[in-house]
Amino acid sequence: MADMLGIRFIAAGAPIENIDPNLRQGDLTLVARIGNAYLYENPRALPRARLATAIAVADARRLIETGQWPADPREAVVLDRRPPEWPSAAPPPGGTASARIAAYRHDEVVVSVDTAGPAMLVLHDLFHPGWRASVDGAPAAVYRANVLFRAVFVPAGRHEVRFTFHPIASAVERAFAPARSGR
Repeated sequence: MADMLGIRFIAAGAPIENIDPNLRQGDLTLVARIGNAYLYENPRALPRARLATAIAVADARRLIETGQWPADPREAVVLDRRPPEWPSAAPPPGGTASARIAAYRHDEVVVSVDTAGPAMLVLHDLFHPGWRASVDGAPAAVYRANVLFRAVFVPAGRHEVRFTFHPIASAVERAFAPARSGR
C-alpha cells in the first residue's frame, strides 16, 4: 500500500524490520540514522499519476478481506468493473507513455497524458463519487482504481485529463437517483 500511496520516505523510531517483519531485505533503503531516528527510502513508490496498460477486475471487499492482490500495481490497475471503452483484445505492449500533473488544486487536477496505445490514467488520489473527469473536454467515466484511487480511460495519443470535484452535485444525484430494484 505504501507503494501505491507514493510514500517515498519513511521515518521511524526503531529499525524498520522491528516494526514490520514482513519487509524483505532491500524493500526499503536506509538513508540516514540519527540517534534513535531512522530514515528509509521506498524505491518502489509509485508516482502520483501514471498510465496502466493492463487491467484486472476484482471485488474490493474481497481484496480487503484476503489481502490477495490480483496484479502487480506497477503494471496493471485493479478496477471493480471492466470499462466499456477498454479494448476487448489486450493493448499492444511497449511504446512511450507519460502522465504529468500540469495543475493541482483541492478541487481540480489536470494531467497531461501521452501514450502510444490505450491506457488507464491512474491518479493516486482518493476516490469519491463527487469527482468528475473529462478527456480533452469530453466527459469521461471515473473508475475506482486499486480500491482507494481513481482512474480514467485514455485512448492513444496526447490528451488533457481534467478531474473536477463536485461534492454537492454528487450528493443530490445520489439522493434523487431512482430506487434500485432488489434493495
